[in-house]
Amino acid sequence: MLSEIAIGRIRKTHGVKGYLKILSFSGEFDHFYNIDQITLKKDRKTRSFEVEKVVPLSGEVLLKLKGVDNPEDGRLFSGWDIWVPRENASKLENGEFYLADLAGSSLLLEGKAVGTIRTILDAGADDLLEVETEEGNKLVPFNSVFIGRVDTDKKTVELLEGWILD
Repeated sequence: MLSEIAIGRIRKTHGVKGYLKILSFSGEFDHFYNIDQITLKKDRKTRSFEVEKVVPLSGEVLLKLKGVDNPEDGRLFSGWDIWVPRENASKLENGEFYLADLAGSSLLLEGKAVGTIRTILDAGADDLLEVETEEGNKLVPFNSVFIGRVDTDKKTVELLEGWILD
């Protein structure tokens, strides 16, 4: 399992003091209030920041990062993902998991491995699993039509419809 988890993305700046509007990947915001440090990542770039302040705003949150003091500085980080140690991410309920933990899992069809999940792609309505198979990489919608049981401990994901890999 990853020691760090992406919990959100910086959408845009807010106000004149460098506050940043956040998209929460989990849809929850409570865990943002307990974060002192974050790492921002985009492509191959990484920057670490101290969190100065977290402010609620109409069902969302704004982050104020040390050293980001105006809208111009904040715009530089629009579209960057927010990474934190796993213990600072949203707490999981029984049966929940982070999509990031599916990477490297075996995709099983009727108990037989048919591929390995390389990554998860955000594709709007449904996320897509990029699966490495003997025939090359395939995309599988991550929804209940195609995906059954997920076991993050055993690193397996059940594929319900094999034709999707054809």
